[in-house]
Amino acid sequence: MKKLSIYYLFITMLFLGCNDSPTSNNNSTTTGGSSPNLISLEFGNYTNTSVDIIINTSENISGFQFTIIGPIITGYSGGLANQYGFSIANNPNTGIIIGYSLSGNMIPSGSNDILTTLTFDNNNSQICFENVILSDPDALALNVDFIGDCIDY
Repeated sequence: MKKLSIYYLFITMLFLGCNDSPTSNNNSTTTGGSSPNLISLEFGNYTNTSVDIIINTSENISGFQFTIIGPIITGYSGGLANQYGFSIANNPNTGIIIGYSLSGNMIPSGSNDILTTLTFDNNNSQICFENVILSDPDALALNVDFIGDCIDY
């Protein structure tokens, strides 16, 4: 029961851990100044029904949360999230997507690859990130240095 409480605390902190996360509405966003560490999230290859989410991180990532504005997300697969045993959940009504590992896995620092590939209903012509939160192994929010532009598909 204690282990379940720790996981609940982690997931709660992931949802509520950061109120000042940078967002993007058709503009690239940069925070953090001239730090040698870099964490970025952006869109990669895309079609009218799928898009790769690319992460580049100099920190270990133990959880992520972001909102997708635009299409309704219908699925997710592959990438570093799958490789490192993360579970992913989403709410199609709000666009919120969360990724976490109940076994304590993390995406290692130095990773620069596809985080996951999202599939969606083609009901819009633009997709954007909003409210991006990445957490470290202590469930603390990390500074995200760059969030990519919205894309038109």
